[in-house]
This record gives sequence, C-alpha cells and structure tokens, in this order.
Amino acid sequence: MKSKKSIELLGKVSFLELFSELMISVHMDEQIIKEDIFSPFRPLQKNLRKIYHHKLVEASLQEKIKETGKHYNRFSKQLDEYKKDLYNKTYDMIVGSTLEHWDEFHDVALEASRGLKPLMLNSGINQVMRQELEQFHLDQTGTLGTQKLKEIYQGIRRIIILENILIQIGFNSIFPSETHDEINELKDSLKVWYKAHLTLQSLTYFISHEPRPSAKYVNWLKDLTKVKKSLSLKAEGQAKSLFDKLLV
Repeated sequence: MKSKKSIELLGKVSFLELFSELMISVHMDEQIIKEDIFSPFRPLQKNLRKIYHHKLVEASLQEKIKETGKHYNRFSKQLDEYKKDLYNKTYDMIVGSTLEHWDEFHDVALEASRGLKPLMLNSGINQVMRQELEQFHLDQTGTLGTQKLKEIYQGIRRIIILENILIQIGFNSIFPSETHDEINELKDSLKVWYKAHLTLQSLTYFISHEPRPSAKYVNWLKDLTKVKKSLSLKAEGQAKSLFDKLLV
C-alpha cells in the first residue's frame, strides 16, 4: 500500500458512490436500481479515508518537527504502528476480495446509463444537489460543532463534483462565479481545519495513554486546541455567509 495511490483510489471510489446516487436519482420512478449498489465498497472506502486522515496527521507532525526542531519519537512510533496495521488490513481487503461486487456494480451502472439524455442527468444532478443543500441548514445563532463542519466539508466537495459534471454535459453552472469563489474558499478553510482537528484527535489519544506526557506534547496540545478553535470560527463565518446565498 502506498499513501498516494490509496488517496487516488479513495477519490475514484467516492466518485463511484456519488455516481450511484446520481443514477438512483435519475431512475427514481423506474426502479432500475432497487438497492444501494455501492454498499459492498463502503468498508474499503472507510479504510481508504483512514489512510488519508493518517497522512494528514503525519504531515502535521513533520511540520511541527520542522517548526520547533524537536523530535516527537513516541508519538511518531505510535503513528507508524497504526499505519502498518491499517495498511496491512486495507491491502488484505483489496487483494482478498472477489470481482463479483465490481461486476455487479458495472452491470447495474451500465444498464442505468443506457439511453440517458442530458436533461435527465441535469434533473438527477439537481435532485442530488438539493439533498446535499438540505444538510446545510444551520443554526445562525449557535456554533456548528465538529460533526457539522465535517459534514459541510464533505458536502462542499460533492457539490463541486456535481457542478463540474453539469458543465461537462453542456449546462450552465447552478451558482454564479462569485459564489463558486466562496465555495472554494470555504473548502480550503475546512481542509486546514480538518487537518488540525485530526491531529488534535490523534495527539489527544496519544497523551491519554501516556503516564507522564512531556511538556512538548502538552504544549502542542494546547496550541492545537487554540488553532482549531480559531479555524472553526473562521469556517463558521464563511459557511453562514455562503449558505445565506445557497439556501434561498
């Protein structure tokens, strides 16, 4: 298993998930797709996402080492042990699987794709887009919280893909260019926030199992907590401003 290839595979698998949702939406009244054809791939998608998360935490560790000149050997060792176990399990999951589920997905997707017209795809994309936007209704008076920010991050990325598909089949973008700029700015902010969140989560777990964590870990934890809070406030402000335009 290689991180780069795993992350590329995650992108492709996640696209298949979105594609299956789009086909279900297009054929909602015809029942061509009677069940979730992507479900057999969710365990693999979950592990590939864990690899992506681990890569982000590794990058944060390397940045901290470069910034401080200190070594974080015990934390690094824990990350390496987790990585080895995760990569082995994911590799076994891939090479130990059969082609049956892939064949079934191909056959159903091929049948669902026959004779599709651009207008049918346009309607399907708009339906999936509405479902994504429904998840974005926010409490304008309160904070969003970690789970909501994660959902927004994932939803924003899916919306960008759907918009790109729409443009590729010859339709105009749903949102104006100014809104697209805001969407991309929020996505970039949430990516930085997500990296900080995952690192904080991993470091908290490490410290909780240390009898006497050294000061450098405790100080890093305090710094990360402040950074995440600041990034959360920034992302919340951007999200509320953006969704005032999207949810009209």
